[in-house]
Amino acid sequence: MVIESNFKCIKLKLPNNKVVDILSSVLNEMYQWIQDSDEKLESGGYIVGYKHEKTGHISLEMASHPYMLDIRNRVRFNMKDPQHMIFLKKAERNKSYYMGVWHTHPQDIPSPSSIDWEDWKDSLKKEKSGCEYIFFIIVGIKEWRIWVGDLQSGIISEIFECEKNEEGLYKVSKYGKKNKSKF
Repeated sequence: MVIESNFKCIKLKLPNNKVVDILSSVLNEMYQWIQDSDEKLESGGYIVGYKHEKTGHISLEMASHPYMLDIRNRVRFNMKDPQHMIFLKKAERNKSYYMGVWHTHPQDIPSPSSIDWEDWKDSLKKEKSGCEYIFFIIVGIKEWRIWVGDLQSGIISEIFECEKNEEGLYKVSKYGKKNKSKF
């Protein structure tokens, strides 16, 4: 997906045909850290959100950002600062749970490195999230891409934005079915 400033909510289709809403607060946080010049270091953090009880859809609502004790260089980011854990604990008190991680790459269109794939596979074995997936977002310079890891099967697959109509509105209702009414 193309990166824009001043994001609104973005809807993506999940492998189980449900929808994930990525709220503007998450998108705008990640946007601030794009590596669009040589001096900008790789950045990242946790993503928190929740699963809607009635619909089974997911909302990703906040993201942490790099803190002082994180290890960062142009092509590597390691979350080491305890502030990330404080972020997760505060979110949990507000019924928002760990859903995944995000990081930047100094590429126009990001591709996961072998280190990313290993980290993601390891996360599927060790982590628990607030739903059946763990989300892995990589923010490039011009585009960003999202993968989900299925906690049951261990399969990691890329997910894509839901279809929009000619006016730019999503063709998905809040219950995940195509909306037959005029927008």
